[in-house]
Amino acid sequence: MGPRTSAPSRRRFLQQIALTPALLALPGALRAGEPDPASSDYAANLELLRQTARTVLDGARVPAGGQIPGGPNNTTGFALHVPGATQSYYPAFWIRDAAMMLGGDFVSADEVEGWVCVTAATQPGADGLHFGRLFVPPFSIPDHITLGGEACWYPGAYTEQGNGTFGFLPPADDAFFFVQMVFEHWRLTRRLDFFRSTVKTGWGKARLSDVCEKAFASVAADEPTGLAVCEPAEGRTRVDWGFCDTIRKTGRCLMPSLLRWRAARQLAALLKADGKAAAAKQLRAEADKIRSAIPTMFYRKSAGAGAGESGLLLSATGLGRKDDVWASAFAVWLGILAPAISRRLSRHLLKLYEAGGTVVEGQVRHLPPTGEFGGHWEQASCPPDEYQNGGYWATPTGWLITALRQVNPAAGDRLLVEFAAHVRANRAAGAPWEWIQPARHLRANPRYAASVGLVYLSLVSVNRGVA
Repeated sequence: MGPRTSAPSRRRFLQQIALTPALLALPGALRAGEPDPASSDYAANLELLRQTARTVLDGARVPAGGQIPGGPNNTTGFALHVPGATQSYYPAFWIRDAAMMLGGDFVSADEVEGWVCVTAATQPGADGLHFGRLFVPPFSIPDHITLGGEACWYPGAYTEQGNGTFGFLPPADDAFFFVQMVFEHWRLTRRLDFFRSTVKTGWGKARLSDVCEKAFASVAADEPTGLAVCEPAEGRTRVDWGFCDTIRKTGRCLMPSLLRWRAARQLAALLKADGKAAAAKQLRAEADKIRSAIPTMFYRKSAGAGAGESGLLLSATGLGRKDDVWASAFAVWLGILAPAISRRLSRHLLKLYEAGGTVVEGQVRHLPPTGEFGGHWEQASCPPDEYQNGGYWATPTGWLITALRQVNPAAGDRLLVEFAAHVRANRAAGAPWEWIQPARHLRANPRYAASVGLVYLSLVSVNRGVA
């Protein structure tokens, strides 16, 4: 394993965005071309995504003892998946990216068990961890883990942990993705042996169920509402979730709250099956609080003409009070909201889709390009119209297709056709990419798993991963 300081970081990626070999200048704007009429069949396009997802996810696998080309060896003792088939681009095990590969049959229960063991082994004890001014709260889950099994608590950093640019506390989402991993293992096996087993942690050996409960409680939440909180105070800031890790948000934050709701229900289901009715009931009550608070704290009626009332969800109550397209689509996909509110969100997303600019070639901007709550984030460490501040991503495409189909099935089908056409036309060149920006002839990080695996899994999932 080479020096970890040589591994590329998101911070360096942003600094060298015009130079990195994985960011390709296009000879012209991306053109998927006119779809073949035969490709408009929903099942055929879904099958294309399944095949592409299988290829990309297989390419992202690093077996135990294996090595990333030109990079580190996997010495954890377990097979791991890195974020994409271009393994050297993100040469570590990202908890959220791995969790986004689950929900189908792409990853075996045995491998998921290994992921959980590698992650649990990094969990700190009751005193947490200190790295200068950086603080890891007790029982936290890291942002990513090296192939040597060492925790990297902050985005944009490896084991040097960074300097607070991406938060002084770890991101608010990984604990909930960790619970999802454990739940997915149970879904695949329908056995509680692993959940009841003893695993190694950073604070000694512990029952996995205890590791999960402590991880869930490690992320600060607003007691009256159950919503995840990102504090504004210097030295207490944190990223709300990994796909906005270059964006500064404060107050109650939407996406980690949605993830917290799902994790609460998943962990409640596990605990109920394990005979812990009281603990399960408490978590279901916490989930109910979150469900009730989402419309009150984040929902706003949206302006504009069109049939039927529509509305949007704001990304945060403080900094980052923007129209969160991704989280709105995710909320609809999860089924967390009352049907009437869900349909209003779907109508708003349909208007954005039909107006153009929010979706390009089946890939989705974090925010609408215009409007009272659109444009660009107030504080971002990436330039406007690039990466998380105006790039186009496929990560939420499956969620958006689901939301559009709620109010206009033809529009949802059309979005699938557009994305499948993009993949079909550009697959040999590296599609799916992590993100694209046709206006600047940019496409970054080829064969990125969340850009096809999550799209496919979002469309075929029956229970949305919620018990």
